[in-house]
Amino acid sequence: MIKREEVIRMAELARLELSEEEIDLYWQDLNSFLVSGRKLQQVDVSGIEGTSHAMAVSSPLRSDRVGESLPQDAVLAAGPEVMDGYFKVPRIVEEQQ
Repeated sequence: MIKREEVIRMAELARLELSEEEIDLYWQDLNSFLVSGRKLQQVDVSGIEGTSHAMAVSSPLRSDRVGESLPQDAVLAAGPEVMDGYFKVPRIVEEQQ
């Protein structure tokens, strides 16, 4: 089971401002989801072969060949800010306190 404090911490990490009602709603929903997952873990699937899709899927893929790349100058010209040959982006990860 997830504690209410863990929901608050996840919301902080996701930079979500939740009301008390929303915190309670998410807390209940997450715990319901975990209970459902536990029920699924109890299902005996020992004779069932694993699959990646519910149906047979065939997807024609192009061959993976090395081709000519765009010039770096042309690619970087499309960026708003460039530094030392790379796109410069704002820092979004904060230090843990």
